[in-house]
Amino acid sequence: MSPTHFLEAPPPGVSALPGGLGWTVTDRSVAVRLLGDDRLGVVESAPVMAVLTARLPVEVRPLAAELAQFAERIMLQAAPQRHAALRKAFGRFFTADAVAALVPTMRQIAERIITGLAGKGGCEFMTEVAFRYAIDVGAHLLGLRPAEFSRLHKLSQRLALVAYASRVTDPAQAVRDGHAALVAIREAIATARADAPDGTVLGVWNSGEIGDLADVDFEANTVMLIQASLETVAGMLGNAAARLLTTPGALAGGELRDALIDEALRAEPPLKTLERMVREPIDLDGFRFEAGQVISVRIADANRLDTRPEDGEIAVAGRAVLSFGWGAYRCLGARLARHQAQELFGALHRIVPGCALADPEVERVRHIRFDMPRRLLVGWTAPAASPTDALTEALTEALAEHDLDRPLSSVERVVAATVLQERGHQRPDLTDPPQTIREWVTWAILDHG
Repeated sequence: MSPTHFLEAPPPGVSALPGGLGWTVTDRSVAVRLLGDDRLGVVESAPVMAVLTARLPVEVRPLAAELAQFAERIMLQAAPQRHAALRKAFGRFFTADAVAALVPTMRQIAERIITGLAGKGGCEFMTEVAFRYAIDVGAHLLGLRPAEFSRLHKLSQRLALVAYASRVTDPAQAVRDGHAALVAIREAIATARADAPDGTVLGVWNSGEIGDLADVDFEANTVMLIQASLETVAGMLGNAAARLLTTPGALAGGELRDALIDEALRAEPPLKTLERMVREPIDLDGFRFEAGQVISVRIADANRLDTRPEDGEIAVAGRAVLSFGWGAYRCLGARLARHQAQELFGALHRIVPGCALADPEVERVRHIRFDMPRRLLVGWTAPAASPTDALTEALTEALAEHDLDRPLSSVERVVAATVLQERGHQRPDLTDPPQTIREWVTWAILDHG
């Protein structure tokens, strides 16, 4: 048998990364086949942390070891077998039935945000809508208050910087800062877990309904879910808005809206690249990818539906969008993200149907990983305020509370009664008053208006 000879030059759409680290992939066919190959894994944290630890003072090394052990528990950084076990455990929160059960809440969150902005006649979409909506939905899924979700996200960013500690002037201080963030994260999660609602990630963990995972698995993957459900979701919403709000009739829904959401994901994925590591040699089209090499897939390029002569008009992997990944490590939240987009843009159409970009020039984020608008100014014709809207606004301002369905405390109910009286409405009997802002408005306007 003659020996196998491999091509010296990589196949089309594959180019070398600097320093011989691996390969950049822009070809759809190559990307799909590599990402679907079990011999391709993720870039695991252990080797990175081992290089860092060797440079650290002896007294700091235990902190680095604890950070490394925590990182190894994160689903998207875990070895294939460990990843499969974690994916199975957390997959229950992202099934079709689980997402369908979340839809009414996502709709309510979207409507609350858009209703609160409707009277302004416009807003800055990224900060006032996309990020706020992503935070509120992510917080609900996990069982956190939105403010605590935001705080944990900031702590997780400090924690993530440890991966780059070897590049900074004082890596030991970077490790200390990262470990301090980890301590704060664990304390915050423990506190939130005790009060988390049933059915949420933290609530299920607290009730012991999910397997025999160690507490650190839940801590690590709570951090992962916080990171995965903010920038990427907000970026997806911003990129979709830039297309939907410049296309007449798209906001109304139907096939056009769904097609433009997919087109935004295809052409401008919120995450620019997928990084993978070759675990065992892979032979592809006469070229060998060696073990230990990094594969960096440029998602927007790999998403292109270029036809191939041998396939006629059929693109590789059909019209599938690779923006949520491909293969074993595909994003668990892909289905949830699509529903989030549909509910948000549905709420925009119902509440401010004339919503459109106020400035066609979209300022975009310049970031190595993310592709999204930095600012997205949108406008609409503000609806005339109804008595219901005016009273709702008065109550939310007086109580500093925008959740219309949260039960009010006894002190807050006294304040609400005072607001009603000041606006010419009858005060209810405080021995049996309405319980929420929405109920107070209904009582005043519809029952006693």
